[in-house]
Amino acid sequence: MKAHVSIGICQLKQTYDFEANLAKAISMIDQAAGQGAEIAVLPEMFITPYEPASIKKAAAFSGTAIEELKQRAANHKIYIVGGSLPYRESDGKLFNRAFVFDSAGDLVFTHDKIHLFDCTPPGGPSVKESETITPGTQLNTFFTPWGEASVIVCYDIRFTPLTQVLVKKGIRMLFVPAAFSLATGNAHWEMLVRMRAVEMQGIVVGVQPAMNRDLRYVPYGHSIVASPWGDVVFKAGAGETVHVVKADISEIDRIRQMFPLLTHIRHDLYTTKWGKA
Repeated sequence: MKAHVSIGICQLKQTYDFEANLAKAISMIDQAAGQGAEIAVLPEMFITPYEPASIKKAAAFSGTAIEELKQRAANHKIYIVGGSLPYRESDGKLFNRAFVFDSAGDLVFTHDKIHLFDCTPPGGPSVKESETITPGTQLNTFFTPWGEASVIVCYDIRFTPLTQVLVKKGIRMLFVPAAFSLATGNAHWEMLVRMRAVEMQGIVVGVQPAMNRDLRYVPYGHSIVASPWGDVVFKAGAGETVHVVKADISEIDRIRQMFPLLTHIRHDLYTTKWGKA
């Protein structure tokens, strides 16, 4: 298992031009690969603002986006966590689906956002995601040269049992493509990323779109990488950025041995398990 991994954070500024968003995402992956990234990570719904009408229209571009990501992963010989895309199945159901491609360009993982954001947080905006998106029902992992990893999407990060189940599956890295609003981002984004890292004693990579106040739904930005001890290894600002973070994978074992949190779980008293869908 490799001791270090270079993670490319691709915090792009979305517009209502889906083709331009995809072109920008590909350009940022190229930049990250050029800076030595071994894994490049995109935000939630990276080809479209997080707005129902736009999401529905953008679904037609997802097939093209998938092919572009496959090609870039193979060309650069890197892993790509393709944020998420609006993906419509043959039965017409629309999912918020994360895709991961390995260094050969093969699709090795998908995750459909499980928890849908039907909320009006203090400071707004009001969102009813279930009117557009169908919730996922599966929780999986994928293998990397740096250990087992997984992806959950945005609102999923608020639900601690997901992290607990994934730790039981052996994950060491967790990727969280997201699009928190200004209100929820400012209140909870960093806190949640750091807490999930503390709970799993692993590396958590949260990637958001850059802030764009010309959108009706304004994303928060401030992508972040947290260490197994919960330290902030990197935090972006609000603007568009490509940044490569070198994370110490060996720190996971060191922290887990020195502070054996995961071995102290009282399975005789309580447990968290994945149910049948």
